[in-house]
Amino acid sequence: MCEDRYLQIGSSKKKKGEDKKKKAAPKSKKDKTKKGGVTKRKGKGSGYTKACKLSPELAELMGESELPRHEVVKRVWAIIKEKQLFDPKNRQYAICDKALFKVIGEESFHTFSMMRYLKNHFLD
Repeated sequence: MCEDRYLQIGSSKKKKGEDKKKKAAPKSKKDKTKKGGVTKRKGKGSGYTKACKLSPELAELMGESELPRHEVVKRVWAIIKEKQLFDPKNRQYAICDKALFKVIGEESFHTFSMMRYLKNHFLD
């Protein structure tokens, strides 16, 4: 039989200090309430999530006249992946088809710099 009781297989005994409960994680900023106990939420979003009017070229590509910026980026990524527009030599670049060329204005563009080309199409 093993002398050390902590190394025994199937032993339910714990070392000193293991039976203490862990401290709860601090509450995030979202859990904090304003004065009066009620949190105030903004309407339809603000900043990056606010719906913006789109230029006619971008609206034609997206199929809607107003979208938040992050949704436009998501949809352009989906178009690039769906139509396999990645440059075969360097997949960081995309090669524009006719519809995407109307918006981007270049034959090939760096996909991670997409907002550089899209920012002029947000009219708000």
